[in-house]
Amino acid sequence: MQKIPVTRDGKRGSDILIVQSDEVVKLEQIKDKEFVIHTATDKYYWAASLEAFEEAMYEEGFRLIDQMNVVNMNHVTEYDIKKAVVYLKPENETFSKTASAAWIHKDHIINVKSMLGELKKLDKSNNPDEFQDDIFETILAQEEDNRFARSYAMIQAIYERKKAEKQLEQSELRYKSLFQNNPDPICSFDSHGHCTSANPAIFSITGYSEIELLNKSIHHLIIPEHLDRWHKQFTGTMSGETHQYEISFLHKDGGIVELSILNVPIVVNGQMSGVYMIGKDISERKRAEEMLIRSEKLSIVGQLAAGVAHEIRNPLTSLKGFVQLMKSKISGYESYFEIMQDELERINFIVSEFLVIAKPQSVVYQPRDLRVILQNTIVLVGSQAALHNVELITEASANLPLINCDENQIKQVFINVLNNSIESMNEGGMILIELQMKEANQIMIRFTDQGCGIPEERIPRLGEPFYTTKERGTGLGLMVTFKIIENHGGKLRITSEIGAGTTVEITMPAMS
Repeated sequence: MQKIPVTRDGKRGSDILIVQSDEVVKLEQIKDKEFVIHTATDKYYWAASLEAFEEAMYEEGFRLIDQMNVVNMNHVTEYDIKKAVVYLKPENETFSKTASAAWIHKDHIINVKSMLGELKKLDKSNNPDEFQDDIFETILAQEEDNRFARSYAMIQAIYERKKAEKQLEQSELRYKSLFQNNPDPICSFDSHGHCTSANPAIFSITGYSEIELLNKSIHHLIIPEHLDRWHKQFTGTMSGETHQYEISFLHKDGGIVELSILNVPIVVNGQMSGVYMIGKDISERKRAEEMLIRSEKLSIVGQLAAGVAHEIRNPLTSLKGFVQLMKSKISGYESYFEIMQDELERINFIVSEFLVIAKPQSVVYQPRDLRVILQNTIVLVGSQAALHNVELITEASANLPLINCDENQIKQVFINVLNNSIESMNEGGMILIELQMKEANQIMIRFTDQGCGIPEERIPRLGEPFYTTKERGTGLGLMVTFKIIENHGGKLRITSEIGAGTTVEITMPAMS
């Protein structure tokens, strides 16, 4: 784009102004080497030869179309053949001007107008691929005058450039739409592993904002045991490979998000410049798999229980009868008989737990007061707590609503939880039992002990059959506990810290 020195009045000594060539619509000769330069809204004066101007401005699109006029062909909007007049109006301007056109230039002006018309359609179109280039090829093939051929070639070059820009813009918009609206998390990394871009899905599943993630490492998002996996996969991708793997992210609130990741190398000018990470949240799938595995384990235990429980109970009944008979007939061994009876009762209790797993039990749900159930349970385990030097402290809110439950099963849950807490406190201590409304229609029962605690990695497996942290445990007590709470529409959550104790929090729906 060239700059043209002009004046307002055409007089010598007047202030020189600068007009950009693309603002000029025509040059009109008024005297020898004196011209009026027209913009859409104004006019200026300029002094030089007409040939010098046309030669200097030829590449800008200016052409001589009349003995008196040189016009900017880029601004031709209409051509009245009968009047031999062209109308000139730059884009985004409301005013236009006219210029006379010699009849000899008729075909040239029509061709230019056709070509510029295609150019304007392209500017307004959302799909540059729908336009054909035939009009340019046809006109160029028929043109023999080199002066005009250069005009057409210039317009075609502008058209091709704009078409390419339009296609690039649309490609970028499609990519941006795919990136921004994709429900799966996508982010890119530079060669140092710093996040350079991320879509809204990654912010949603991690809980972090754009400011907190961009231009930073994501090491704080990855659980420690998966960091080596992340580095290995990233390094492999930077060498040009595509990697698919699973990894666990930490949500900002502390939760775990399971992701299936596809790493794709970013290649720019033949050089590895970074990595695209395309993820898929598989947390729900993982939970479903865990539930399926647990269900299969329960099914196996159920089959085992169904086959074994009755076989054990028959001889057990005989043994209990003979022990009672021997106790009545033989003196001096009462303590041994009591131990035998206690152990037989213990075997019977374990078999009963097997039967709870093996088949649905006949339960009767009735409105009950949790405080009363809790008080009755404390009476039952109070002696055992005293033997272990454990103090039971209860804090219960007043006027709690009733719950719909099987009282014996809820009592069994409380006994299992309290027994586990008492057995974990070898040196005695305190168990705090809280009973209160947690939220709308939910009652919370929280047991907090001062025992040895449970390693964090073991907590997710608590409730699985035969998985226990106790030396002589079976793991069935907690499994039955989880099952009873689940059947009552409640939830059970266990948190623990080694050396500090364990908290078991149960929430159950209250009656409305």
